[in-house]
Amino acid sequence: GGLANTIQTNASAASIGGGYNNTIQINAYQSTISGGVDNTIQTNANNSTIGGGTWNLIQRSAFYSTVGGGLSNTVQATATYSTISGGRYNTIQTNAALSVIGGGYNNTILTSANDATIGGGFTNTIQASAPYSTISGGLNNTIQTNAYESTIGGGYYNTIQTNAYLSVISGGVNNTIQANAYLSVISGGVNNTILSNAFYATI
Repeated sequence: GGLANTIQTNASAASIGGGYNNTIQINAYQSTISGGVDNTIQTNANNSTIGGGTWNLIQRSAFYSTVGGGLSNTVQATATYSTISGGRYNTIQTNAALSVIGGGYNNTILTSANDATIGGGFTNTIQASAPYSTISGGLNNTIQTNAYESTIGGGYYNTIQTNAYLSVISGGVNNTIQANAYLSVISGGVNNTILSNAFYATI
């Protein structure tokens, strides 16, 4: 159904339920676009699904990935088995396999941050090579490069810096665990800082 929808060559058992100008590209077999406008599943992204919305994209070879809906959400190339449930302008970047963004606005999981999760919120970022990390929500929270298996529970402008792996900021505002302060915890509050190399520290 719908108008101007396309399933390309060798995309066997693929399905477009309706909508306008949706495309399933070459070899993206067993993939589905349920509806919406200008949604695309690219080449070799087999067994992937876009539920609806507008300008959502699953890029090449990001097989078994899902975008539930929303606006301009993207699962980039080879970010296999990843999910963006909805929201706007959310991105899971290349090779960040098995990652999840639940919704919100302008949230990003960067390259090779596999098995990472952003629950929602606004402009939260898990940077490159910070696998198994989680930002539950909030605004402008960041887990930086190589801070793997770290967690920010929510709040605003909280940061776990580079190599501060296995660290936690439970919430609050403008709290920072600085570089190499691994296995550290800030329980909440405002403007708290654990300085560089102060590993195993707690506020």
